[in-house]
Amino acid sequence: MKQFGWKADLRNPNLEIFIHLNDMYSVVGIPVFRVPLASRAYIKTAGLRSTVAWAMASVAEIKAGMFVLDPMCGLGTILLEAAKEWPDVYYVGADVSTSQLLGACDNLKAAGLKDKIELLKVSVIELPLPSESVDIIISDIPFGKKFKLGKDIKSILQEMERVLHVGGTVVLLLSKDHHRHIEDCEGGGIPLNSKGSHTDVRGIEKCLIPEEKTGTSETVPSSSEPSNRECLDKVPPFGSLVPVECYKVSLGRTDAFICKYKKSHSSGL
Repeated sequence: MKQFGWKADLRNPNLEIFIHLNDMYSVVGIPVFRVPLASRAYIKTAGLRSTVAWAMASVAEIKAGMFVLDPMCGLGTILLEAAKEWPDVYYVGADVSTSQLLGACDNLKAAGLKDKIELLKVSVIELPLPSESVDIIISDIPFGKKFKLGKDIKSILQEMERVLHVGGTVVLLLSKDHHRHIEDCEGGGIPLNSKGSHTDVRGIEKCLIPEEKTGTSETVPSSSEPSNRECLDKVPPFGSLVPVECYKVSLGRTDAFICKYKKSHSSGL
C-alpha cells in the first residue's frame, strides 16, 4: 500500500487473493466464482460440506449398478452428491435419528431424488442387510461435537465389515483423533486381519496437504501381542478391511481425513 498507493476494499473487492504459507510450502489462489463452490441449489438443509461429500463419493469409485450405503447418513449430503454424479446406482441411507431422516427426506424432495435414495431408520450396529451384500459404504463418522459416537466405533466398523462383500470399498471421514488411534493400532500401516495377526499389505497415504512421512513395514513379533490387545480395546480391529488411500482435508476450523479401505477376505462373521 505504501509503495503503490493501493487501498484494500474488504466489502466489495475487485479481486480476492488466498495465500497460505508455512515452513514447507505456499499456496496462492483466486476464486473462480462469486458463489462458494460448496453451495448447492438442490440441497435444502446443509449438513456435511458438499465439496467434501462429493470428494468422498469420487474416491469410492462408484460404478453403475452398485449398491451404495451410508449407514449414518444424517441429512443425506453424501448420498445426494453421489446420486447427482452417478445416477444409475442403488442408494440406501440409514440413521437412528428421526430429525436427521426428516431433514434428509426434505433434501431428497428438493433435489428430485426421492425415488433414487431409500432411507431407513435403523442403528448402524444393527443393519437389516445380509452379510456381504453391499458394494460400497461411504460415511461421515461423527466427530463428537454435535453427535457423540462414544465407544461404538468398534461395533460400527465391525458391522460395516459384515455387510460389505469381498472386494468392496469403505470410504470414511475421520476426525484427527479417530485417524490417529487407527494409525497407532495399524502399527505404522500394517492392518490387523480378523484373527488379530498382521497382514503384509501396507496402506498408502496420500494427503492434500503434503507431509514428510516415511517408514517401512516390519513383521511384529509375538511378544507384541499385549500391546496389540491394548489397541483392540481402543478402536476396532479392522479385520479384512485393508487401508488403501488417505487424504487430509480441511473442514474450516478443523482438519479431517478421507480414508479408503478395501475388504480383502470374508470376515467369517
